[in-house]
Amino acid sequence: MAKHIQPVWKRVKVNLPGGFVSIGDLRTLLEAIESVGIHAVKIGNRQQLLFAATAEQLDELTYDLLNQELLHEVVNDYYPNIVSSYVSDGIFNQSRWLREGIYKDILASFEFVPKLKVNIVDANQSLVPYYTGNLNFVSSDIGNFWHVFVRWPKANQLFEWSSLVYSMDIAEVCRQLEKLILQGDGLPKTGVRVRGASLETKVKEAVSFHSQEPGRPLVESEFRLPYYEGFNRYEDKFWLGIYRPDETYTVSFLLDVCDACQTSRIGQLYTTPWRSLIIKDIRQEDRMVWDYILDKHRVNLRHASNELNWQLEDWCEPALKLKRSIVRYFDRLNIRTYRLCFGIKIGTNSGIWGSIILKDTTGGSKEPCFDVLHTEDFNANARILIPYKQGVPQQSLPHVLKQLCDNYYDSTIEGGLSSTRPAAHLSEAPEGVPTHPRFQCTHCLSIYDAAYGDALAAVPPGLAFTDLPTDYTCGLCGAPKKDFKLWNYISH
Repeated sequence: MAKHIQPVWKRVKVNLPGGFVSIGDLRTLLEAIESVGIHAVKIGNRQQLLFAATAEQLDELTYDLLNQELLHEVVNDYYPNIVSSYVSDGIFNQSRWLREGIYKDILASFEFVPKLKVNIVDANQSLVPYYTGNLNFVSSDIGNFWHVFVRWPKANQLFEWSSLVYSMDIAEVCRQLEKLILQGDGLPKTGVRVRGASLETKVKEAVSFHSQEPGRPLVESEFRLPYYEGFNRYEDKFWLGIYRPDETYTVSFLLDVCDACQTSRIGQLYTTPWRSLIIKDIRQEDRMVWDYILDKHRVNLRHASNELNWQLEDWCEPALKLKRSIVRYFDRLNIRTYRLCFGIKIGTNSGIWGSIILKDTTGGSKEPCFDVLHTEDFNANARILIPYKQGVPQQSLPHVLKQLCDNYYDSTIEGGLSSTRPAAHLSEAPEGVPTHPRFQCTHCLSIYDAAYGDALAAVPPGLAFTDLPTDYTCGLCGAPKKDFKLWNYISH
């Protein structure tokens, strides 16, 4: 009997700059991949389109993909998609000056493809994250001017420019910053402020552009993840949000979506960092067409909010399975998660964000274990992570998360949580483990705890920080031992 050989699948990423795509371009791409036998695609957490293909299918697709103006990469991710909050325009916020035309003008001004992650977001929305890029532009209260926040690759700290940048200078500022950072100004070694100020000075010396003194410090929108699914009325039309629990959209469904858009003169489709799709400008008289498509493809709407507020790494089936099990627990106990969002960090992807983060620390253990962390005051856009529980077995996570959610709602009455006023239970050491100092990496802010070691750096539990070899480097970001500082949260 002939042995069946399993095909080798390669992951393909298609960038959709700004998180939108014209219906014509989308149809052309979908028809091409369907013609070679690919039947499903995914949405990435940077608003990209993802699909898997065999080598034979890719050979057949080469011509079509090269003719597409949309950048695609096979296996690699050298060119992260430019993220924007354009999807929010008009449905989740009404900005005073930031409109569709400005987003499109900024994106069109990029004459190069960035290798660093770029985020272009409106401060008056909470659907798209502010700071998950390396180069983050957040709208100011002065028309056409933006706050600039630099986050070095594999680091967790931000540097804010002293001046605002004009919309049409964003692309050139990105080009100059990327050149400097990739040519040596990588992880800040002399401190974030010193290195950041030096970067800003060098860019301003290299190119002439419009700048503006900030009218006032950035006022972030309070994080309240809008309900981004289902039919929703705005002005005299509707917008439709579509979310799939398995993160997968069939090509046949999306082709029917393209048909409906073209019939009703809808020009483009939007993706979100929550792996959902949004279609705007649906007329009342076309509602029946959309209902028919949803019925035909058995697409459910109106999922529970505690299922919609999760950030996972792309192509990460273990994280998806873990999310499903926790969501079932939340549903069964009717746990409130409003104003919270959750991220699962299995790999070292620094783009995963949320107010509560589950970080895989399994290492060589037989049973999956996670550290549970939260941001200051559970602000999803904050970058400082505060440990809550460490080394939690996977089966215990739902119960621990329920406790942390309860702590959050209790804290809203008592004035919030911060690194100096952490959540309840934070000072409880694991049973049998003595209290002792912890050490924090000044770059990615991860904690070295002798009770757990550093599985990512192959350091076993029980080794004190002072006994680590001098060439030890942070398992998460690679920073040297000298860049750790004492951080004993038990004393707080």
